[in-house]
Amino acid sequence: MSRIRGFTLIELMVVVSIIGILAAISLPAYQVYIQRSEVTEAFSMASGVRSKVNTHYEEHLDFPASNAAAGLPMPSQLIGNRITGVVLEQGAIHVTMGNKASTALQGKTLSFRPAVVIGSPTSPISWLCGYDEAVEGMQAIGENRTDLESEFLPAICRQRG
Repeated sequence: MSRIRGFTLIELMVVVSIIGILAAISLPAYQVYIQRSEVTEAFSMASGVRSKVNTHYEEHLDFPASNAAAGLPMPSQLIGNRITGVVLEQGAIHVTMGNKASTALQGKTLSFRPAVVIGSPTSPISWLCGYDEAVEGMQAIGENRTDLESEFLPAICRQRG
């Protein structure tokens, strides 16, 4: 008859400690991943506003000064599950995080600014998000009010350097 052997206490403790170490490493990274995915709602909310700004610019060759000038609802009426408001000022779009957003994102702002080709007002505009800067030959329009930590932003919105 063969003898059945189980795991020793020390073997079980080693396995449990390895699982604990892996969990301690992965949980903070997963939290940042979750918060980064919450910021994507700001992109979808801003895309509708950007199209209004693009249309206004094509028709008038200037940027709308406010939500009303672009034909948008009041900032308090542009809300979402993780967005508490969208403000349009001098062409720049400022999306404020809140509602169901993570605590680290509550009250933080992500800005989207149009960038125009210097000396060529009829050239198409580009958009900058967060801490991104205009390339040489282009000028960013409006104020950047982004105060989100860079780790929560997609790579295209982070400062280069």
